[in-house]
Amino acid sequence: MRPGDLNLLLHFDALMNQRGVSRAAEEVEISQPAMSAALSRLRRLFNDPILVREGGVWRPTPKAQDLHTAFRPMLDLWRHVSVARVEFDPASSRRAMTVFATDYVQFTVLSRVIGRLTQAAPGMELRVLAARPQLGLEMLDSNQVELIAGYYPEPAANLRTRFLFEEKVVCLVRGGHPCLQRRWGLDTYLAYGHVNLAAHTRYFSERIDRALEGQNRSRRIALTLSSYLACPFAVGNSDLIATVPLSVAKALGKQAGTVTLDAPIALPMLTVSLYWHERHHRDPAHAWVRQFIARMF
Repeated sequence: MRPGDLNLLLHFDALMNQRGVSRAAEEVEISQPAMSAALSRLRRLFNDPILVREGGVWRPTPKAQDLHTAFRPMLDLWRHVSVARVEFDPASSRRAMTVFATDYVQFTVLSRVIGRLTQAAPGMELRVLAARPQLGLEMLDSNQVELIAGYYPEPAANLRTRFLFEEKVVCLVRGGHPCLQRRWGLDTYLAYGHVNLAAHTRYFSERIDRALEGQNRSRRIALTLSSYLACPFAVGNSDLIATVPLSVAKALGKQAGTVTLDAPIALPMLTVSLYWHERHHRDPAHAWVRQFIARMF
């Protein structure tokens, strides 16, 4: 690579981080045509497409990912020694940040944080996207969101994680459910249809099913929901059984007319953490928001 081509490394880094020409151009403060020209030069230089279109989004090629991994330490060092330190002032910030979370996490995390956050940073905006099936941590990789709060047991190596809290899961049935007239145990638990809250990520639901498979048992799913907060009300009007976070059962049990029971099988704690991509790790505003949320827990 000729000395005159060294700036292409910064353009390459922006393209890999932003997964799009327009956003990459904004990151390095050049025009979109200039970034398109840089992408063309990078493709010729590396004899590789660098970014390819898949399912409506740009994704890096395997070769581009390998090159980016190799170049990243040098780029990080260059930024560390050459970029002036910027102090973040939450009181004057007008930053908008996009967060991805289920309604359960919005209920347990954001409802607890938002009051103090709007006082400390009155000009900041959180844009919360509701979790949807088949979407998760890859939204960080493609830069569709900047922060995810939730339960993901196996994050990728290029993601950072900060633990927030954990809680037990319990079983929920309606008041007057026929199971309350029987001895509560695994047989009773499996004798009725179940509500599955797997429509978001499936991770915790899979933990339940694996625990049952370890005893050569399985549950019958009668209803799959995309909302944790709707679940108690569905249970309160049926003979279905749900396995939900304790906080949801406590908060909505009275209104929904449900009864809380201990799970009749050993289940892991439900762990909620923050997840973000390496590209945002040194962003002062991003770091301030992460630390502010974490301090609340």
